[in-house]
Amino acid sequence: MVTPYTKNMMSTQKGVALITVLLVVALATTAAVAMASRQHIDVRRTENTLFMGQAQQYLQGVELWSKQFLSQDRKDNQIDHNKENWATRLPPLPVEGGYVEGHLLDLQGRFNLNNLQLTGNDGKRELERFQRLLRILGINENLAYLVQDWLDPNIDAHLAGGAEDVYYLSLQPAYRTSNQLFKSVSELLLLKEVKREDYDKLLPHITVLPQVTTININTATLEILMSLHTDLTSNEIMTIIDEDRKFENVEDLLKQSAFTGKQIPTDGLGVSSDYFILKSEASIGHLKLNTQSLFERNDKGYVKTLARSEGEL
Repeated sequence: MVTPYTKNMMSTQKGVALITVLLVVALATTAAVAMASRQHIDVRRTENTLFMGQAQQYLQGVELWSKQFLSQDRKDNQIDHNKENWATRLPPLPVEGGYVEGHLLDLQGRFNLNNLQLTGNDGKRELERFQRLLRILGINENLAYLVQDWLDPNIDAHLAGGAEDVYYLSLQPAYRTSNQLFKSVSELLLLKEVKREDYDKLLPHITVLPQVTTININTATLEILMSLHTDLTSNEIMTIIDEDRKFENVEDLLKQSAFTGKQIPTDGLGVSSDYFILKSEASIGHLKLNTQSLFERNDKGYVKTLARSEGEL
């Protein structure tokens, strides 16, 4: 016989069973969603790994091709200028899944900060050239002394506005001067009161190389050529840059009307280069990879990679 109590018990049991079923379905759905999400992440991770490997292979190919190009160029001639094939920027090359591109830049068309390690007359010449470059760009000329203090092995700050350990150790966080050659142009940002906007102005005109180098007058920027003398104007230099700049020697440059009557030392100037940077990019699927490679080339045309980075060298 079914009593009211029995009916209540049956209803309660049905309610518990329904809740249990709903809970099981909810847990199963959550597990299924979690598994699907994890599978999607695993697939995306695998896809990224494959794209990354493919992009790196393409970039290595661009690097090898560029080194062969520079090697053959040295065997063909001893003069480097911006009209040569290595300096030509080609459009992106289509590859499976995307594109790859790269272009070479002559680093000796810029001022090598490590030249400021020189002393005597050579050191005075390099210091004056760098100070003129700073003046042209509207940057405080004291930066030249800060660079010298960062380079030199002593702990005596330059009286004209340098800085050594005493200043840098007072900062938070504290650090010491390098007291050795610059390894990266980004070290400039560590120097006393160097502003980001000043750094950005300087970046296209400076480099850091593992040894003292000459400025290649055939690839030097307008500002670098202006820094050869106090009285050179941008209009005068533009008349040289606008033409096919391919000077066989430094004396040919100084014969130009812009340099008439100006005493310009030829030391530290040249028409060939040993250091180049390759900026390359590979885009595969949704992934894009950029690298910079620093090359050194000797007189026989052998090219080796000194450094490689996904950031600024």
